[in-house]
Amino acid sequence: MSIIEKAVDKLRSNAPSVSNKDQQQKDAAGDSQRLEMGKHDTCHDAQDPTPSLPVTEPAKTQQTEILLEPDALMQPAVSTQPDIEIIALNLDGILTDDARRTRQAEEMRMIKRPILQSAFGKKHKPSEHSNLLMVTSAIAGEGKTFTSLNLALSIAVEMDRTVLVVDADLAKPGLSRLLKIDDRSGLTNYLRDEERDIGRLLLRTDIPKLTVLPAGSRHVHSTELLASNRMQQLFHELAVRYPDRIVIFDSPPLLVTSEASVLANFIGQIVLVVESGKTAQHLVKDALAQLDSTDNVSLILNKCKKGFLSTQMGSYGYGHGYGYGNEESDQQ
Repeated sequence: MSIIEKAVDKLRSNAPSVSNKDQQQKDAAGDSQRLEMGKHDTCHDAQDPTPSLPVTEPAKTQQTEILLEPDALMQPAVSTQPDIEIIALNLDGILTDDARRTRQAEEMRMIKRPILQSAFGKKHKPSEHSNLLMVTSAIAGEGKTFTSLNLALSIAVEMDRTVLVVDADLAKPGLSRLLKIDDRSGLTNYLRDEERDIGRLLLRTDIPKLTVLPAGSRHVHSTELLASNRMQQLFHELAVRYPDRIVIFDSPPLLVTSEASVLANFIGQIVLVVESGKTAQHLVKDALAQLDSTDNVSLILNKCKKGFLSTQMGSYGYGHGYGYGNEESDQQ
């Protein structure tokens, strides 16, 4: 074989190896290109937001519900149930909505008008606590508690007045028993510093604009409690906090305990209830003598017989002497 033929054979034997090397280079280049394309697709997918994620969507809904529950608990429903249902007690001798034109209701209107004038008229002085009213009597059983409640009911229908009735007869809390609240905390608990917020002791009634403060638990030193500095501060607070409010204190009788004369020292107006045909004149004079001054005292003649006023003073009573019939007798 010539040298030329050997060279041709050698070239033929090397041709496949060259071709395989080229193919390997092409395959490697293709793999590299596909890898780059894969990286590009992966980056594109990471930047492309998913319209909806079935896994995370329920988690968002559940989280929203949990956040709403505490907000709902922070807004409890406001109860409209009164603490005292005076109308439901169906008390004899107590003014009701269907008795607004009765003789008793008219007499209460005549009684309250000068009281309101003294408390809110042009000549009244706020420093004298003229909107604080004490209802008392010489002895027990003359009708002071029913007078206090009926007077409060009458004032409560005024368009621009509110009423607070305080059972200040700590020895014999007739008003609290009458309204069936003698087991509730009240004035005594506040004076003993067992309750610092007087507002927490006030009881709402089913009569609009009428609130009641019970006497509270019994205490042997009730007179000292009423004469304390804390009571003086309470008098001032009740007098000035609500300028449109009348505060009525159902007080003990003047000749039975010393509590009434203590209360009278801080009160702007005093109403003395006298039972017609029973209370002796000297008892009335002795009761008035317990007071430092009678300039702010009014008298109510209670439990008058029918026809008494018409025969003695005409159709209506004059000054402060008003009365009502036997059907409104006191149950105390």
